Amino acid sequence: MDNREVCEKLNKLIKLDVDAVHAYKQAIDACTMEDLRSNLVRFQEDHQRHIRDLSQQVRACGGEPEVETSWAGFLIEGFTAITAQGDHSALLAMRGNEELTNRTYEAALNAADLPTEVRSLLERNFSDEQRHLAWIKDQLDMRVWERKAA
Repeated sequence: MDNREVCEKLNKLIKLDVDAVHAYKQAIDACTMEDLRSNLVRFQEDHQRHIRDLSQQVRACGGEPEVETSWAGFLIEGFTAITAQGDHSALLAMRGNEELTNRTYEAALNAADLPTEVRSLLERNFSDEQRHLAWIKDQLDMRVWERKAA
């Protein structure tokens, strides 16, 4: 895989992480439970770190990072804002967003001929995405929003 192809792949992931940061903002604003909010803030910070690290890798490959919201990102942010009207719906919206990021990172890792340093970075980011999704699913399974109501 040549540097141009690597930069294209990384820039797609940057846009995905930018979209995730915006979606997390909407979900954080919708949450009323402090534990949920603080975890979602940490996950948002992970996505911000992904953007920084991916951008650095794009530059190392001779490219220019494309740190911008994609068209899909506007839709994701809008969907999250509309659906995230409290703790339960914020978790549901973010589950969908994290399922998307997990699929996208997994697909990127399945590409042949990734340079070693790029593969390592994508594996670290994918590990974060898997952790985010597992935590969100766990919170949904435990129905944590009902504890607040009790």
